[in-house]
Amino acid sequence: MKRLLFLILIASVVGVIAFLGFKLVRGNAEKERIQARIQTLPEFRFTTLSGQTFTDRNIPDSMPVAIIHFLPDCHYCQGEAREIARNSKLFGTARILMVSMASTEEIRAFGREYGIDTLQSVTLLADTEKNFGNTFGTVNVPVTFAYSAQHRLAKQFSGETSAQALYKALSSISERSHSHISLSNP
Repeated sequence: MKRLLFLILIASVVGVIAFLGFKLVRGNAEKERIQARIQTLPEFRFTTLSGQTFTDRNIPDSMPVAIIHFLPDCHYCQGEAREIARNSKLFGTARILMVSMASTEEIRAFGREYGIDTLQSVTLLADTEKNFGNTFGTVNVPVTFAYSAQHRLAKQFSGETSAQALYKALSSISERSHSHISLSNP
């Protein structure tokens, strides 16, 4: 009887170790798959504040794009929005997509408060289907993905990103030059 209990215990421990090993390998494989997927602009589907569907196909092939995941009550996200509004001329023909899981009303209020709702280069989007994490591999805020005009990942930022850093990432991958434009002081 003791021997049977010992064998069951050993089998259980081996089973748990095997299960955890499988989960670890599977998790790493998923991370690698996401990293490979985001090297080029992945397929995504978000919603505009007017309720229209917005996908990766809405971005012209020749346009650099930054995708920023944010929450309206995130202090770092607020700072990043202020920077973008203050330095909006830097981004020229690049497109900045600001995507949030918050309600449309909260996103709209955020856009108004930080002056980004009227910027031609900024599009505020709602992640109503909560797919950002599955698509880009993170739900952290703020996180920014800068893509070239060929829609290849140029730089990924975690945390608040200055307008200057975002500009450098987008301008280093764009054929346009804005060397005559300087950043405004905070």
